[in-house]
Amino acid sequence: MRRELGINAGDTVMVDIDHGELRVRSIAKAIEHARAILRRYVPEGVGLADELIADRRAEAERE
Repeated sequence: MRRELGINAGDTVMVDIDHGELRVRSIAKAIEHARAILRRYVPEGVGLADELIADRRAEAERE
């Protein structure tokens, strides 16, 4: 099962229960899944970190 999932002995995994099923994912797969969710709301090429920094700078200038 580890080979099928790309998980080596000692690797950190994410384990959760989804609709009564136990799910085990590698960290890489969990990150890939999270990025896919974010892409539904954030267009390609938009940098959230850059936007946050710009917002903070604008806020600091207003103070």
